[in-house]
Amino acid sequence: MFWARRRFAGADYGRFQDLLGTLLMAHPQMYAEFIMVSTETPDAMVSDYYVGVPMEHLLAPFEHFERVSESQLPMIIDSFHLGDATKEPFKSRFKFRHGTSGECTTP
Repeated sequence: MFWARRRFAGADYGRFQDLLGTLLMAHPQMYAEFIMVSTETPDAMVSDYYVGVPMEHLLAPFEHFERVSESQLPMIIDSFHLGDATKEPFKSRFKFRHGTSGECTTP
């Protein structure tokens, strides 16, 4: 997979979530490899967003996103925005900061 990151305030990330969804629909056979997650920053209204795609050229329309390697991905995420959290591409890379009942899964 190929990954990129960008920091957004509020809902400014929305058009890129829509773009990722459009790309997913154009490549349904690889749906599990289209992922968007985010992590909170010290600024309450700002988060770091990560997008993952199965082919490198699909990152081209993600303006001002910075390419990141697998080792630069966060292991613990705060929000899941798009993808299939039940499949291996997601499950092998990420864990939620809070469990389904709201308990913290990190120390």
